[in-house]
Amino acid sequence: MAFKLSPNVLAIFLMIMSVGAASGLDSIVKFVANEGMHPIQIVFFRNLFGLVVLLPLFLKSGFYQLRTSRLSFHILRGGIHSTCMISWFIAITLIPLADATALSFLTPIYASVGAILIMGEPSRQPRWIAIAIGFIGMLVILRPGFAEISLGSILVVGSGIAMATSKLMAKSLTRTDTPATIVFFMSLMVTFISFFPALFFWKWPPLELWFWLLILGAGGSFAHIVQTHSYRMGEITVVEPMSYFRLIWATAFGFLLFGEVPEIWTWIGTVIIIMGALLLTREESQKKDQVPEIASIDHT
Repeated sequence: MAFKLSPNVLAIFLMIMSVGAASGLDSIVKFVANEGMHPIQIVFFRNLFGLVVLLPLFLKSGFYQLRTSRLSFHILRGGIHSTCMISWFIAITLIPLADATALSFLTPIYASVGAILIMGEPSRQPRWIAIAIGFIGMLVILRPGFAEISLGSILVVGSGIAMATSKLMAKSLTRTDTPATIVFFMSLMVTFISFFPALFFWKWPPLELWFWLLILGAGGSFAHIVQTHSYRMGEITVVEPMSYFRLIWATAFGFLLFGEVPEIWTWIGTVIIIMGALLLTREESQKKDQVPEIASIDHT
């Protein structure tokens, strides 16, 4: 008798695999930066190779789907997403992967604030409770007044805000453009925008680093595709909590590859942030117009 997994179980597996891949890619960024490449240049190569990997998909399905009437909006989103990726890539070279990952869990919280204040979505009490819980968790990790807030931590917070803005813009774009159009223009814009600041730090990668840069680009596209399938297959209240396995992956990679050991405050703050994010997920899942693809918290 054949054994068949339910859609939710498959979705859980895909989400855990996706966030594991994302943490692995963060480790590659940290490794390549340690080998002498500037994070801004890594952002350029990540998106360039990611774009190359996506091209065969468009050749097969046709480039007609890339037509858009909102080119200026795509360009603006590309600038914001470039800021997000550059901040994130620099940050993970400065602080432990687990610390950066824990603070990145605030992205859905930022997105919820933006949805209320900018997009005019309903301001319900559970949303504000979830937002408050998330920010308390951030304060526990950063401990302002008790520990020096590092540049890396500031960059992660800034990256999260930029990522949340990018996601809200993507949600707006889904009303007029296809997902393929949105992904293509984001990759194209970030490649173009990151190229110019990368010139100030340009250093041709040695032969052995080209392999890792290619893996970074292809792996980033792979992780996004797998995560999208996860959200489509499973229920968001089942799938979204699995994204927090990323902290486990980040801690493992950080310890095994770089000897990083997160402080107890990182774990305590993470638990608080996750509590707020899960409350927010539960609240959002009850909306009939829920768009689960926007729930992704991946910066890579």
